[in-house]
Amino acid sequence: MAELVFSTSSFRPFGLATPDVPILLDAQMRLIEPACAWFLHLALVQGRTRSPATWRTYAEALYDWWRTCETNGWQWDRVSYEEVAAYRDRMLSGTSDLTRRPYARSTINGRLRILALFYGWCAQRGLITAVPFRTGELAVGRAQAPQMLAHVDARGGRQKVNELTVRHTQPLPRALPIGEIRRVMAPMGARDRLIVEWALMTGARRMEIAGLKLAQLPATESARSDDRPVVPIQLETAKGGKSRHIYPPLALIDRTHAYVREERATALRGCDTQTEPALFLTDNGRPLTSRRIGANFAAACKRAGLAGTFHALRHTFAGAMLALLQRQTQRIPELNPLLTLQTILGHADPSTTMIYLRMLATDLTAIEDALGGLYEALA
Repeated sequence: MAELVFSTSSFRPFGLATPDVPILLDAQMRLIEPACAWFLHLALVQGRTRSPATWRTYAEALYDWWRTCETNGWQWDRVSYEEVAAYRDRMLSGTSDLTRRPYARSTINGRLRILALFYGWCAQRGLITAVPFRTGELAVGRAQAPQMLAHVDARGGRQKVNELTVRHTQPLPRALPIGEIRRVMAPMGARDRLIVEWALMTGARRMEIAGLKLAQLPATESARSDDRPVVPIQLETAKGGKSRHIYPPLALIDRTHAYVREERATALRGCDTQTEPALFLTDNGRPLTSRRIGANFAAACKRAGLAGTFHALRHTFAGAMLALLQRQTQRIPELNPLLTLQTILGHADPSTTMIYLRMLATDLTAIEDALGGLYEALA
């Protein structure tokens, strides 16, 4: 069966200088050339996909498709619309090998669109004679707020999509009530509780928390000298490779320094090197990965008998922060809560942030609960 690997500093096929580039191998550990060529195009040529997290998403979708072809005896360059439809139907009725949960419709649509990109790229380069998809005009609900000049959209609110995609309504983000968060955190160790607090108090994504370096942690004394309740930290690892700041409160900085002195120092004692730059480490002194952070939180939710994801912590922060900013407008009329939240969350498009307005309107009780509990917890 096909295997998916990633380039590292010691494993650099094609002379790659960039780590984390996906590589797809067949059962004989030979390069699957069309897939690898596309991955190289994504990672090194196409400017819109410069993030290793994006490369991984594309690679995992193609890897799953390749294994499906192998299981069913399909040739990747001879498949038709019917085979791709069967793949879609399998995802609709099955569960993910990774999460063991049913596939979200957004995930299914995302994988189908990635396949369309791959086959379109292959057709442009003459690797296949025809793309195994039919496209048509399909009415779809807008996942984002209407953009400027939407009233003159010649498509009449319709967009060209793959006919294989399934109907999907964008769900509202869900804030986690503070009672549920406390139940999840109760049995956690100091490191994992601290990571949850970083997500709740800054809105940082798991990849951003995993990318934090010890050198980025400000000294408590210098932070207090400015007499500020929060301390800006510029992220080196953010979505899309873009730079942004997060603003952890001083109490969280204090707790993190305690973790560094105690638990992190203990994890490093049995290691060959004492200079690991990552802030959050595993018990054996290795950098904690984004996936491990998500898996640890999911396991804690399962133990507590609750449904939740690590990203829901970011939603909780966003809703609580928007409610707080709206209150601040009474004192600072010129404040734009939505624009401020967009900056804090690092959203490129304001329409992405606007979904939290709907979240406040439908789930205000949970937001109020979370807002009070978050700051009380670190008081």
